[in-house]
Amino acid sequence: MLRVPMYECPYCYTAVKTTDQVCPNCGREIARWQTGFYQRQPLPARSRNAVWIGAIVLFLLIVGGFAKSCHWI
Repeated sequence: MLRVPMYECPYCYTAVKTTDQVCPNCGREIARWQTGFYQRQPLPARSRNAVWIGAIVLFLLIVGGFAKSCHWI
C-alpha cells in the first residue's frame, strides 16, 4: 500500500495532502512553501515526563483538598 505524505495546515493544523491547494477543513489557500515548515514537533521525553508528573501532583492536591474538606483525614 502506497502511503501519501501528510502535512498540517498552517492555519488550523488539520492533516492535508501534499497535493492539496486548499485546506479541506478551514478552506484557506495553502502555499506550497508553508506546508513543510509548520509541522509541530513532538515534545521531548523529558518535557513529556514533566507534564505527566505535574498532572499527577495536581490531581493529588485536588484529591487531598477534597478529602480534607470532607474531614476524611
